[in-house]
Amino acid sequence: MYFKLENDKRENFMSRLAITRVLMIPVAVLMIAGCVFTKERFTPVRYYDIGNPEAVKSPICLKVGSFAVTGPYRQEMIYRTEKNELLRDQYNKWALTPDILLRRYLKMSYPGETSRESGVAITGNILAFEADILKKEVLFTVEYRITAQANPNAAALEKTSAFRAKLDDTSPEAFARAMSHAVSDFTESLSSDFKKISNK
Repeated sequence: MYFKLENDKRENFMSRLAITRVLMIPVAVLMIAGCVFTKERFTPVRYYDIGNPEAVKSPICLKVGSFAVTGPYRQEMIYRTEKNELLRDQYNKWALTPDILLRRYLKMSYPGETSRESGVAITGNILAFEADILKKEVLFTVEYRITAQANPNAAALEKTSAFRAKLDDTSPEAFARAMSHAVSDFTESLSSDFKKISNK
């Protein structure tokens, strides 16, 4: 009698355990499926710059000072919409902040090692570094100050200029390509600024 009761208990326990196992299988399947189907897709961050310019043939030795950035222009690419909303692209970024990109570009454009004349220094502030979706163009606006190294306290030239370049499409590659053209136009415009300074 005792053994029969023990056997009955054991059989009840084993049958409950089997039922529990059977019920746990669909729960486990649902949990695994939920993890698989709700997993976010990985999007890599891509980095761009404005290229490596050719050195400008100029007798001027340019010392590139610091540039500040006004506004939301950091590493994320900034797009302006038709409602003047500024959108940050968190997956497509500049390799460096715009001020450092510009300093690097100017230093490569005016290396200065072969210069024979006294030098000048440039500093400034980037006011815009964005792509305008509605106008299909990029905008690079910079205010800058050029001083003669012989007299750094007196500005030889102070100016604010805007440079635009056509945006073929809204891809980050097109943005970087167009911004490279805009910055190149600024670099070329400096040559005429230097001529004005030297003729004073």
